[in-house]
Amino acid sequence: MIPRTIAQVVVGDGGLLARSDDVDEEWRPELERIAEAFGLPRGVAAPDCLFAVPFASRRVAVVSVSGRRFRFLILPRALYNVIPDPFAIAERFPPRWEGPLSTLEWPPETLPKRTVVQLDAIFKHGDGPFLLGACQTLVDTGRIAIHRDHPEQRLCRDVWNLLPESTRRQTWPATFAYSNALEFGLVVMPEARDSDLPGYLTEDQARDYPENRYERELQTAVEAGDQRTVDQLFARRTSAETLRLAVWMVLAAAAVSFAMRVLMH
Repeated sequence: MIPRTIAQVVVGDGGLLARSDDVDEEWRPELERIAEAFGLPRGVAAPDCLFAVPFASRRVAVVSVSGRRFRFLILPRALYNVIPDPFAIAERFPPRWEGPLSTLEWPPETLPKRTVVQLDAIFKHGDGPFLLGACQTLVDTGRIAIHRDHPEQRLCRDVWNLLPESTRRQTWPATFAYSNALEFGLVVMPEARDSDLPGYLTEDQARDYPENRYERELQTAVEAGDQRTVDQLFARRTSAETLRLAVWMVLAAAAVSFAMRVLMH
């Protein structure tokens, strides 16, 4: 059974300001490292923003930032793999900045299905060429840096809603950050030198990213109102996952063959 409990921590300039009872003291250095790596300049109050990163051993941190405080939601990685949407997680559990904090629990349910109606609205009201290029870039394991002096919650969430589950499980978004020390896959940050973001596409480069199969099939399915194809696209495996499955199948077949030979002698 997948554990559904979620620990809460608030970190500020004074260190850990509040936490739920299940927070491990050994997490303190990692919490402080992530808060520092966000790059918040001294004396600056950050706008409300959100990011997600891997945390400690087999966990994920969904982090809300406001002013100079960071609210961490610490999830088991197994749970996050089922609900890989930091926007929905943070929305379900809005930040509480002062203690005492309680241990939270995700209900025994998956996220609501993303419908063609919702996706059609994203394309109609958003920057279609960028959204399609961005989702294909991330599917192809590329990275994107959007330069703004303010958070882009809606834009990042729109891109997130176009990604297959496999890509969402291995991509780390930030609606705003002052540094890319945490190596986000999709990040909004103030203008930076290209040398500070090697390997990242700019917004314009993502918009002009070569069309490929995923974005083409997604756009066609949404325009046709084809929910079944959309569901199949969102459920697609990465090449690494397909290879891993093939290896496990070969190992399982070898184990069965070995067991049969043992039983026959």
